[in-house]
Amino acid sequence: MKVKVYYNLNKHTFSVTHNSKVIMYADYVKLKDVEFRVRQGGKEKVRSEKRKNVHAFVIGELIEYSERYSKDIPTPSSNEIITYDPYKYDSFVFKNNGEPVFHAKEIDMINLKDKVFLIE
Repeated sequence: MKVKVYYNLNKHTFSVTHNSKVIMYADYVKLKDVEFRVRQGGKEKVRSEKRKNVHAFVIGELIEYSERYSKDIPTPSSNEIITYDPYKYDSFVFKNNGEPVFHAKEIDMINLKDKVFLIE
């Protein structure tokens, strides 16, 4: 099933949507054939209003998920972390070098301090 995932600032977890409806909340999501998408209008609105809105998504085929964090979830390595900050970047980037990333074969999304997107 193809889903869109974003970090929910109110619930402090990932919201997983299908056909524009939230189908679950999860602390771990594994996706394949991934696209990282930032809506430029939403990003500009965040920058001008200094108030966050939902405008950045990770889109892909849902492989696995866990609603709650558990010990079975992979541990990220620092050079594989992907992040997004609308005040610093125009797209998702690799955290270690700031290089933009738009696609990935497979990722693990882990709800830790940095909301880690770990590439497999």
